[in-house]
Amino acid sequence: MRIPVAILLCFLSIISLILEWFTLGLSLSLLAYGIILYHTFKTVGLNSVLFLFMILFGLYGYSVPISVFFDSDIGWHRVAKLRTWQKVDDTLFSFLISNQLALLATSLLYLVFVRKRIMRIPNSASLKVSANYYRLAILAGILSSLSEALNFLRAGGFATLSQGKAFYQGAINDLVLNIPYEGFFYISIALFGQFFATVKNKKDKYFTYLPPFFLSIFFVLFINLIIGERGTLLVAMVVFILAYTIKRRITRINVSYVLLLSLLYVCFNALTLLREKSVEYKGIGNFLETYEDRLYRLMNPANTEFGSPALNYRIFIDKRPDNYNYKLGQTYTEISTAFIPRYIYPNKPIGIIYEFRNQYFPERKEMGSTAGTGFSSLLEAYMNFGYFGPFFIYLIFLFFLIYMESRKGRNQLFIDLLYLLLFNVFLIFSRSASQYILYTLFLYLCQIIVVILVYKVIPKRMFSISKVIDA
Repeated sequence: MRIPVAILLCFLSIISLILEWFTLGLSLSLLAYGIILYHTFKTVGLNSVLFLFMILFGLYGYSVPISVFFDSDIGWHRVAKLRTWQKVDDTLFSFLISNQLALLATSLLYLVFVRKRIMRIPNSASLKVSANYYRLAILAGILSSLSEALNFLRAGGFATLSQGKAFYQGAINDLVLNIPYEGFFYISIALFGQFFATVKNKKDKYFTYLPPFFLSIFFVLFINLIIGERGTLLVAMVVFILAYTIKRRITRINVSYVLLLSLLYVCFNALTLLREKSVEYKGIGNFLETYEDRLYRLMNPANTEFGSPALNYRIFIDKRPDNYNYKLGQTYTEISTAFIPRYIYPNKPIGIIYEFRNQYFPERKEMGSTAGTGFSSLLEAYMNFGYFGPFFIYLIFLFFLIYMESRKGRNQLFIDLLYLLLFNVFLIFSRSASQYILYTLFLYLCQIIVVILVYKVIPKRMFSISKVIDA
């Protein structure tokens, strides 16, 4: 009965928001979301892409409305972009209505598909995986480090790196035939996580298999730590955990999980500060004392990237012309030109993300060609189809995720890899446009195939494993 109740609450919250009853609409919306999140937790467990996506959905969708309700400080600097940023206004109601329509689509899919007999988890007898997973993990790690090293050297090396994250990534993006390394990196992590879970001997686990794997991905880790790219490191951690526990359903929350997540959240917020040029690190004590207030503000998700999609959406609603013409699916066809380099197609359309950035955040363009604004999938859906957009777009994308959730953990190499890499696809789903989402998904598919094909043609003795795996 949980999901029918959530569907009813979704309808009631939408009606309340249309009538501009903010407190009631937000309360009903949070109740519906809480029921769906709990059902996800009990059905597929917290170690699932679906559950993590629902957590992210809540952070992106509710952090700003809840902060406005409690009159929290969510950035006076943003008031320059939107005068009513910290107030309840038409733009906030519109954002909540779109968010709730997306939740309604999700709840309808849950009603039909998200049940324990459908979302079944393999039993422990199928825990063993092939030693090829380890060899493939090493190979993918080497490919990721080589790709990043080539990009690093061609972009100017340490001289470019010292200019900061946005400048460095912009330089990489502007390279002719730059090599995306992230897919190879995540593939390596996903394969190693599944293999690592089957090794019972701790000596083999930490002294035989871990060091070679770490060396294969070292350069990627080094570069990302230098530029403060917390996103790549966070995704890698989560992919490893999902891979390590892919044959289990975790439906109990251990206190250690909460403490670990809290520590990671604080560390990544500290990393956010450290990558700013105005921040100087002179020891942990001095850092905490000097930047205590700024670090405290970052504890509120609305003051981090989780608040950006709401800002983008609300600015568009506030500034759009009265005679705005909906794009009717046009932006969803941008994937057709995504793989064509600009040096081949000079007049290539810039895409909805950068079109929006150039119009409403022109100062971001000066930070690098790839500098974005945290564009919202809700906004893109609305720009195309109005309020029908969020409902139908989430219906399509979530159906695909739910299907993959039902197929994981059966020792099908391609399916398991694609499922694990979907975490990053759906991580960016709430703060990106379809072109980048579909481009990323297609690129991952290609890189999985590349790793498998390269492994088939190289001599196997290059990745020999001397010990028998005790599974």
